[in-house]
Amino acid sequence: MEYGFFHPTNGYWQTTGYPSEEYLNRYPVGWIQVPLQPSADHVYDPENKVWQHNPAAPTKEDVRAERDRRLALGFEYNFADARGVHTFAMTETDISGWDEVTKGAQAAINLGRHGDPFNIVTETGATTVTAHEWQQILVALTAIRQAIWQASFALQAMGAIPFDYADNSYWPT
Repeated sequence: MEYGFFHPTNGYWQTTGYPSEEYLNRYPVGWIQVPLQPSADHVYDPENKVWQHNPAAPTKEDVRAERDRRLALGFEYNFADARGVHTFAMTETDISGWDEVTKGAQAAINLGRHGDPFNIVTETGATTVTAHEWQQILVALTAIRQAIWQASFALQAMGAIPFDYADNSYWPT
């Protein structure tokens, strides 16, 4: 069985088995036996004799992970015609696939062939876009992704990152 102990200067420690009287006599003056620490995010409050939940402050890495999660969510693009609204995925793999279409569309535009068709598959289904339409989709993609990046940079620049950093109020929706 494990037992918890606390000293105002030395902090908390835990033993496996109850220490012998001889060993307890070597503990610093002022120690007390306390309940086991519920988690690493708890700090013992000797005045009120309770464990207080004190989660670790969010880090820049936490914000980057939330940014990456949001970047991967995808976005909706309205073709404003019979194709309707399509959801475009934005995971790293998806963005890599986008690169193929982007290179082809740019080559077509460079040759003056703005209407060249490209067959794509979105989360909504298969459709065809022209080189020019693809550029419009890229503009929409960039606007959404840049807003997410900017929110990430703003949060990371804060002196103390708020505990609710993942709340939509900090991010574009």
